[in-house]
Amino acid sequence: MNETVFICPNCGMKMNKKEYCFHCGYMSNGNTIDPKKINASLLELYLDTDYNKIIRNNNWPIAGLFGPIYILSRGFYIPGLILTIIDMAISIAFMLFNHAYLFYYMVVFLNFLYMLFNRLVWGSIGNIIYLKLLEGRLKRFKKMHPHNYKLKLQNRYRLQKKSFLLQYIIFGVICIIIFFMIRAKIYNYLGLI
Repeated sequence: MNETVFICPNCGMKMNKKEYCFHCGYMSNGNTIDPKKINASLLELYLDTDYNKIIRNNNWPIAGLFGPIYILSRGFYIPGLILTIIDMAISIAFMLFNHAYLFYYMVVFLNFLYMLFNRLVWGSIGNIIYLKLLEGRLKRFKKMHPHNYKLKLQNRYRLQKKSFLLQYIIFGVICIIIFFMIRAKIYNYLGLI
């Protein structure tokens, strides 16, 4: 199924339908709901073509798959690391609780359900957390560079975007190795399977 993408002639953003632009209010008959000029927000300037995808959470599979590593890979290292540690601690605690009270196959099933639920939650909130952190960073960036912040913001995201995949892989592998090492140490210490 091939969907046609319409670009608004007024603001240049992607339109959901041919008749109306949700961003600036442009209608296909040439009118606009609000005739005043629309200035791009800091998020729009920074995220450029990815703005609609991230604002509307259309990349939820990536945020869900990587969980807190998504925040870490997007350049928020301290909050991402804290969220990763919290996520690992909750996951290990849940697995230990299951092992203490249930049979092996039930443990595997519940751990699978927990991981699925965890990934769905991260798919839902990953972009929200990222956007909140990004807004604060962009406001500070604008204060530091009041005259030429627009061009610097766009260039900065383009450079960072090139390394996202590499960061996902590196941080993902490191976090998985650390998680399984910690889990193995705890399981060996407690004598679990």
